[in-house]
Amino acid sequence: MNLAFIGLGSMGASQAALLAQGDHELTVYDIDPAACAAFENSANVADSVATATKGADLIHVCVRDRVQTEAVLFGDTGVLNSAKSDALILLHSTLEVAAVQAAKEAASKAGVRLADVPVTRTRQESTAPFVMSMFGGSTEDFQTALPSLQIFSTDVLHVGDTGSAMALKIANNMMTWAQLVIGDITHRLAKSHDITWEHLATVTKANGNLTPTTEAFLSGAQLPREQRSSSHLAFIESQLGIGEKDLSLAIAAGQNAAIDMTVITELRSALRSTMLGAN
Repeated sequence: MNLAFIGLGSMGASQAALLAQGDHELTVYDIDPAACAAFENSANVADSVATATKGADLIHVCVRDRVQTEAVLFGDTGVLNSAKSDALILLHSTLEVAAVQAAKEAASKAGVRLADVPVTRTRQESTAPFVMSMFGGSTEDFQTALPSLQIFSTDVLHVGDTGSAMALKIANNMMTWAQLVIGDITHRLAKSHDITWEHLATVTKANGNLTPTTEAFLSGAQLPREQRSSSHLAFIESQLGIGEKDLSLAIAAGQNAAIDMTVITELRSALRSTMLGAN
């Protein structure tokens, strides 16, 4: 099977690296030449989306947001103008459910298939399967994609029809970011009463309140900001943008379902101070 992977960022590069070890033909592309250079000895490196996807049976797309996804899919040299008939596109990016469904409709008109396959990290190391993949699409497409997805996934869950996996990812991300904000407030409350981070962590880990993600974030925040590395601070800045996007998606989805999202709106407003000022 011929595979294409578009988007070699913090998640995509690790997914593609595992695919490169498989028994198939892999072609990769990213707008960043340095990201592509890392694959020169393990995969075919394309000079455009069109070159990467031409002849591919499965096309993985893992870019940052809706704007980048639409550029990859609908651009003049995009996937829908270059993919072969009946190719299957797997969208790993976190998008609005409506955007996924619109992309599926456009793909069908172009004679190709499309499924939403967002991922969530299940282990920190990425030298072996390290994400859970959630699949939204037909049973036939799920079976086609499964062997490829299993290469980088600790588990693959067929959620339902197109858009269902993205709705699940949005709900999951909302909980993650909410826990970070609440964790930061909890830490500041405890600290104001001279309770050490070690004591807080001991109790909240014992009763299950402290998730691994929140623990990693708050542990890293124990160092004063001026003592943290520039790479760590840059990572936090980049994650802030993702968090604000994810919570915005959750708010929109909730409002569309007539759910009161006031609490999540407040959490989104607090996220910046949490990410940049936790100590």
